[in-house]
Amino acid sequence: MNLSLSIAKRYLFSRGNRNVINIISGIAATGVAIGSLAMIIVLSAFNGLETLVADLYTSVDPDIRISPIKGKTIALDSVDLNTIIRWDEAQAIAPILEETVFLQFKDQQSIVTLRGISESYLPNLGLDEHLVEGELGITYNGYPRALLGYGIADNLNLFISEGYEGIKVFAAKRNGINSLNPESKFVQERIVPLGIVALNPEFDYSYIYVPFDFAEDLLQYENHASFIDLTLKPGHDAQLVKEKLIQLLGGQLIVKTRIELNDVLFKTNATEKWVTFFILSFILIVATFNLIGSLTMLIIDKKKDISLLRSLGQTAKDVQRVFLYEGLLITSVGAGIGMGLGITLILVQQYIGFFPLQGGLVEFYPVELHLTDILAVSGVVFTIGLLASIIPVKTLLNEQRLHKVTSS
Repeated sequence: MNLSLSIAKRYLFSRGNRNVINIISGIAATGVAIGSLAMIIVLSAFNGLETLVADLYTSVDPDIRISPIKGKTIALDSVDLNTIIRWDEAQAIAPILEETVFLQFKDQQSIVTLRGISESYLPNLGLDEHLVEGELGITYNGYPRALLGYGIADNLNLFISEGYEGIKVFAAKRNGINSLNPESKFVQERIVPLGIVALNPEFDYSYIYVPFDFAEDLLQYENHASFIDLTLKPGHDAQLVKEKLIQLLGGQLIVKTRIELNDVLFKTNATEKWVTFFILSFILIVATFNLIGSLTMLIIDKKKDISLLRSLGQTAKDVQRVFLYEGLLITSVGAGIGMGLGITLILVQQYIGFFPLQGGLVEFYPVELHLTDILAVSGVVFTIGLLASIIPVKTLLNEQRLHKVTSS
């Protein structure tokens, strides 16, 4: 075994007298352990929140969306949907027609976003577990029905059991006639609500889903869509399919993945996560001052040992290596305890759950452990530990000082 490492281990793990140096070394290791523990827990908490928010705010978004570069709609005969749906990666594809409309139910009104969609694509939105009243569907016995957010139903004071008289839906005429009569500027249809879903505030107060044919008639479009949504089979890379679509479409339409559709949401969470990571890194740097103090006192205390090593032919680098290993061992012990405890707590919370989230959307606080976070924390901890060890070693154990120690 390397002599320098053996001596370093002897200094750290010796069962001899416990003095102030051992206490400071223990404090240094504890500081590293607490810092490592905090970083693992915080990063895992951000991962869990990101997944939860993504599930709530992007579950109705497709894996890939095709939208027009100019104008509001896409001519459906300009996109070969039959070819795309035959791709091995494709699970489902559907044109979506979207527009802002005015709703009236009894004496209540609300301005919302209407989405026309084929019922066969509805299962791909993942709304089943969010249904709070009625049925999940947009047709009933061949007649069009509406699926609306809980917030819209609340604004309209609507309950499925009382909604059979239907909701009045008003949409602006595409070629509105200049008239003092407001009714001549709007197309009016009536639709009966079939189900109410509660997903998140943005969705609940904004969206009402209706059959695509109903939306075409109301919005006066024929064979056009606001965008085309594509759901992929599990295990396929959306970015690769996006590139394949761009080649097929010849750059005539915009193609975005789910992450790109929610770019601000994901970037904001990632920024907050890594800003917090760097703040904790600075706190860890402060904690390693104990390590610098511990090594400094150890070097001063071991002058006789240093003199003996020099007399036995050990070079300056060999002596420096002893105390450098000492600092890395203290860092390793602290990091091992902190990260080990942090990983254990996160895995227990992730798969069993012991920390509840009172009044939240989930029963337990969401956490996720990522290998990249473990590697990032390990890299930062050992880099800081190495730098903190080098400072006293290079300062107090240079050739000139070692010569003085040996000659005294």
